[in-house]
Amino acid sequence: MNIVLDTLGGDNPAAEIVRGGLLAADAYGVGVTFAGDEQLIKPLLPDNPKLSILHAPEVISMEDAPAEAVRRKKNSSLVRGIRLVRKGESHAFVSPANTGAVMAASLFGLGRIKGIERPGIAAVLPTTTGKRVLVIDVGANTDCTAENLFQFAMMGRVYARGVMEVAQPRLALVNIGSESHKGNELVKKTRAYLESFPGFVGNVEPNHLFGGEVDVAVCDGFVGNILFKAAEGGVAITTSALRSALTSQSLYKLRALPLRSGLRRFREEMNLARFGGAPLLGVRGITIVAHGHSDAQTIKNAIRVAKDAVDCNLVHRIESRVHEDVKSTTTLA
Repeated sequence: MNIVLDTLGGDNPAAEIVRGGLLAADAYGVGVTFAGDEQLIKPLLPDNPKLSILHAPEVISMEDAPAEAVRRKKNSSLVRGIRLVRKGESHAFVSPANTGAVMAASLFGLGRIKGIERPGIAAVLPTTTGKRVLVIDVGANTDCTAENLFQFAMMGRVYARGVMEVAQPRLALVNIGSESHKGNELVKKTRAYLESFPGFVGNVEPNHLFGGEVDVAVCDGFVGNILFKAAEGGVAITTSALRSALTSQSLYKLRALPLRSGLRRFREEMNLARFGGAPLLGVRGITIVAHGHSDAQTIKNAIRVAKDAVDCNLVHRIESRVHEDVKSTTTLA
């Protein structure tokens, strides 16, 4: 298996991204093609036939207008990396670059799965039960139709079964209340589409997501992005508050010593970076969107996400389900 890693466009220097790729190659036995400036990358790579360089020195920055940059910067690591996947020379693409640009390059370069109107970004959140909940969409589409959300539900269910190994995923709509009459018109219409959908359990309020009550949570990208960023902030402030409370006095520090391993485990369990990256579901290839702040460990985890998606033949699984599931939206429309 070969995975293309975009070393440019993120917040961290290329050397940190390369280090993550090397960690992944060693841990998972995958080949990694490092897309970026060869002069920066070559001195960092050991002599290993599984490691290669795709020289693509142009950078699509966070400030660039996504679609325009993808059209204009043909020699960018992002555009050329996606091209390798389209040509079948690599199995997946991982990037911490501009999310909009990653999505645009994937749409232009790979195309959509037939029957999917809009791809969705699916991100994983931790729960108090130790399980994970998949939220889709978390930012690819700020304005959606009920048909879009139905398709997100279908793709999320396929991902939960194939990659997360949940045999019968429980699926819900993110809403301001669990009651069926609550919510805006989009949620109400989508709920009508999903009433007979396998595993659908109704509406879920955001605070209940972390209790492990559902496996897949569906929403538009505007709601999902706010939800995910609020979760990141909540984890950061909770960790910081615990650290401050336990180190505020010498006596507390002494009493906290036996708890260190438990606190370390808590920090690791709640760290969203351990999930690595979010797959862009609905395109005809595997694209993993990593956080712009990704460090080496996060990149390593993002490559694991890509490997898992390739291993379960994710694109084919979605294609094989889409026609039957999308057909039902036509009947209900």
